[in-house]
Amino acid sequence: MFRIKICGVRFKSDIDAVRSAGADAVGLNFFPPSVRYLDPAADATAELSAFAHAGGLYRVGVFVNESAGRIGDVVAKVGLDAIQLHGDERVSDLADYQNLGLPLIHAVKLPAGTLAPEEIERLARPWIDRDCQILLDVDAGPQHGGSGQSLDWDSLERWSAQHANVRWALAGGLHSQNVAAAIQASGAKSVDVASGVEAPRGQKSSDLIHQFCVQTRSAWG
Repeated sequence: MFRIKICGVRFKSDIDAVRSAGADAVGLNFFPPSVRYLDPAADATAELSAFAHAGGLYRVGVFVNESAGRIGDVVAKVGLDAIQLHGDERVSDLADYQNLGLPLIHAVKLPAGTLAPEEIERLARPWIDRDCQILLDVDAGPQHGGSGQSLDWDSLERWSAQHANVRWALAGGLHSQNVAAAIQASGAKSVDVASGVEAPRGQKSSDLIHQFCVQTRSAWG
């Protein structure tokens, strides 16, 4: 699992900013409605991925309700290190995605309010038991992430304390002003940010990426 993922990079300048700030992973967004969408058929996308790889960054492809066959085509064209399923994928279809031979991350979408550990466990466990890493994010409906909404971090800590062996990443409404508090409250060991390092929306800010990474590392000591 990555430690700090900057999701929705679109330009080589974004990659440079991520590397300079000390994050270890980038998310390449292949969900067409997103402002962060990358065309997998474009040579520029493969070049961006190769640039990230050359810089030692872990490349996560973000997909929403795509078939395993379609994802496999993108992997072959672009080059990825992991696949993130961020839609309404079914556990029953997981074997098809696992056959692609890359680590899988599944976005478990949670309501924004207070949650009992049992509720989080009910939603996360089917994926954990099938060797998926999980990313806990706010249920943003058809927008499928990038909403800027936050989860209840204390609820996550209560769940995580009961499942210390589970690898998970925190997403949802993170930015440099709150990521340290989010880590301290939730116990997260991995974080994922998109809109929180953008100004304006969809455009990465090197300053915000740097500030986010500084605050994240300070929280981890």
